[in-house]
Amino acid sequence: MIKIIRLWLQKYRRREFLPGYIFDIPVYIYGIYLIIKARHIGFFSNINPGMILSGFAGYSKYNDIDKFDAKLLPTTILITSWHDSQYCEQEMKKNNIAYPCIMKPTLGRTGRDVKKIHNTKQLKKYLKHIHEDILIQEFLTEPLEFGIFYYRMPSEENGHITGIVEKKFMFLHWDGKNTFEQLVYRHPRAKYYYHQLKNDYKEKRWDILADWEKFQLNYIGNHVRGSTFYDVSNLITSQLEKIIDDISKKVDWFYFGRYDIKTNNKEDLYEGKFKIIELNGMGSLPIHIYDPKHNIRNAYKTLINHRKIAYSISKENTKRGHKFVSFKEIHKIVKKYGI
Repeated sequence: MIKIIRLWLQKYRRREFLPGYIFDIPVYIYGIYLIIKARHIGFFSNINPGMILSGFAGYSKYNDIDKFDAKLLPTTILITSWHDSQYCEQEMKKNNIAYPCIMKPTLGRTGRDVKKIHNTKQLKKYLKHIHEDILIQEFLTEPLEFGIFYYRMPSEENGHITGIVEKKFMFLHWDGKNTFEQLVYRHPRAKYYYHQLKNDYKEKRWDILADWEKFQLNYIGNHVRGSTFYDVSNLITSQLEKIIDDISKKVDWFYFGRYDIKTNNKEDLYEGKFKIIELNGMGSLPIHIYDPKHNIRNAYKTLINHRKIAYSISKENTKRGHKFVSFKEIHKIVKKYGI
């Protein structure tokens, strides 16, 4: 118990691990100000008119997949909630998706239920747990993963990248002496995900492997799943902005959000040789604020600035005839998806 309390105190002394309902209080207050200014609680709902609630909630990640060039996407199939593991594997075989693969709900939220699946047994277990439509994607082996935040004012021809984050995964280096569980607890970052990892790797809990063998702990580039986010906004160039801009203009009425991508190297990034894992709308954040080097003042400044941009886009779209979603409909969507 003392060990658990000590870990809890160490973790929540760090700004990047503060629970959203605490950290976001100043942003919520600013959001209320914008609601009053717009005179509508759903001012955000017409920022990306082509997405349900602008991508805040209820938006399927499968919706706009046909808007992208196939070479920019991992092979992806949609599985509706009533299908079983046999059907999934038939579809996987038909689309040349092999194990391991990635499975996730079509309606994503902060990495919820995104899993790397290695075999039929894990597939069956996943389907037993998930009772909604899912996506099955090929597992991408490109070593670099980035989050690129983009926006474009409706009245402007060209958009802008406001930040780029590089996502780094956690690795264990075995020492030939300590068990998997002991090494996780001593890892400078993995220890904060101790219970999650202990549950994910039950079969390895007491393993002692060869000296300095390297083991990757997480495969999902998500902050709440253990990845470290590093602000690499210095990578922004006019060339990269044009690439992202050209891609974005193919998505109906998309003006504000974040691309999560994987690529082999930074040179490929500048040549548009990457894979889009997913496109996130209004529900996404400029995640470079989670770089451990960023202080809380800069984080709030960035978040509030992005809310200002979102409000300005909404204002322009209102003038262009894109109406707000009614409060009744917003409440219905939010209630349905448990936001």
